[in-house]
Amino acid sequence: MNDRLRMLQRQPRRITITLSYHVHEALLSRSEEEGRSVSNLCAFLLEESLRHPAILPLAQASAAAPEGMVVTPSHAFEKKVCGNGHLSGA
Repeated sequence: MNDRLRMLQRQPRRITITLSYHVHEALLSRSEEEGRSVSNLCAFLLEESLRHPAILPLAQASAAAPEGMVVTPSHAFEKKVCGNGHLSGA
C-alpha cells in the first residue's frame, strides 16, 4: 500500500486559473504554432519559469507584459515577454 500511495502523490494535479483575453489568445496562438495543447504549453511554461526564474523589476515587467495583462508585485516569477508574445529568459 505504501508504494501505491507514493505513486498517487506523484500524479499530475489540475488547477484552474483566470486569464485576460489577450494572454489567452497569445497562448492559443503559440500552442498552434508548436502543435501542442494549451494545457501542455501552460504546464511547460510554468515548469520552465520555476526552474529558471527571471525576476524583473515591476516597471520592466509591466512594460514587457502582453497587452491587457496587469503586472503586480506578486508576479514573482514574471518572465520577459518578447514582441511576438512568447516568454523568454529561460
